[in-house]
Amino acid sequence: MFLYALLLLTIVIAMFWLASFILSHAETVTITWGTWGSYTLGSTNLLLALLLAFIAFYVLIWLFKTLFGIKKTIQTYRTKRLSSKAGQNLTQGLMQFTSGYWAKSEALLLQNIEHAETPLLNYLAAARAAHMQESYDQRDQYLKKAAAKGDNARIAVAVSQAEMQLGSKQVEQARATLVHLLELSPAHPYATKLLASVYYQQEDWNNLFELLPELKKQKQLRVAVQKKYEAISLKGIFQSTALKNQPEKLHLLWKKLPTAIKSKPQAVLHYIDALIIVDDTKLAEKILLGTLNKNWDAGLVERFGQIEHVSLNKSIQQAEKWLQQNDNSPELLICLARLYRSNMLWGKACYFYESALNMAPDTKGYLEFAELLSQLDDEDNATLCYRKGLKYCATKKGEALYLKSKNLADPSKAEKIENDVEIFYTI
Repeated sequence: MFLYALLLLTIVIAMFWLASFILSHAETVTITWGTWGSYTLGSTNLLLALLLAFIAFYVLIWLFKTLFGIKKTIQTYRTKRLSSKAGQNLTQGLMQFTSGYWAKSEALLLQNIEHAETPLLNYLAAARAAHMQESYDQRDQYLKKAAAKGDNARIAVAVSQAEMQLGSKQVEQARATLVHLLELSPAHPYATKLLASVYYQQEDWNNLFELLPELKKQKQLRVAVQKKYEAISLKGIFQSTALKNQPEKLHLLWKKLPTAIKSKPQAVLHYIDALIIVDDTKLAEKILLGTLNKNWDAGLVERFGQIEHVSLNKSIQQAEKWLQQNDNSPELLICLARLYRSNMLWGKACYFYESALNMAPDTKGYLEFAELLSQLDDEDNATLCYRKGLKYCATKKGEALYLKSKNLADPSKAEKIENDVEIFYTI
């Protein structure tokens, strides 16, 4: 536009100069046109002729430009109309998609797609429509076309592809897609979250555990899910190492863990269970004692009653000390019951089993107590305990457990009980 205005100004100045020159040199001019003849013009007539020629030239240029402008206007109108139609198809296609008409949605989304303002959206939506129809090959074709729309589209395509692959249980393919996506966009929040889900489904505990710091940093997961991932990945890592009978590697894994994790009771519990698998109960007992003396935890107390002990008497004394400050802990009561049972102190074992079950019914506790009573030839109370346990399994509602008094005639059992504090049995 600027060049056009400059050219026009130059022509006007040139015409003005020419007119001034002609008028200042007023003479006649003879123009000869071959054999057609000759024409004699005065200065004024020549000036008028030049002016008319300029006007005619300008009109011709205007007509030429207008004719081409009409063609361009028609093309612009047609393009806008097709673009508008493509936009309507996109809107209708998305409406059909949300309504569950996948085939109609796919067809609408592909109509006039070459004129769409955002063909990437059309292809992505069409891919999802094909995915809902389980046309996975067609889905991948649409995603491939969407990815061809530019480098910026590759991330959006990869996210959509991973989501759909997970939705169709193509977990291994989803993993490859997400790993590639994180190469394109490191620390992509949603991709990291999806990859954690993939690792969880594949039980790839090592990779899941390594991903946890990034997940916490991005705050993509709820706290409950983070805790679940942390607990199950630690458990999986410890168990797999223990089952390979690699105690040294197990100890090294624990040593390398951050202090914040090692201080968590759940992490300690998983490590203890792994130590039990590799038959390192001495270290397991030591860690349990050290942890419980600093931080009380019901799960660790329960495990303390289940492991083998170097000295049962010392372990019982320690548990009795805990009882002075935690007398309302059913886990500690059942822990003591198991310790006394292991030490063959039947009366105290029965007392603590009954106290624990009356405080907090427990399926395993009912079974252990019933087996102990049966071992003591107290079949009536054993049957009662079995019945209470079975009812609790069915209804999840506990009932008070009151044992019947029993005179034990077996001297071998009575001799052991004489040295115990007998609560429910009379010798």
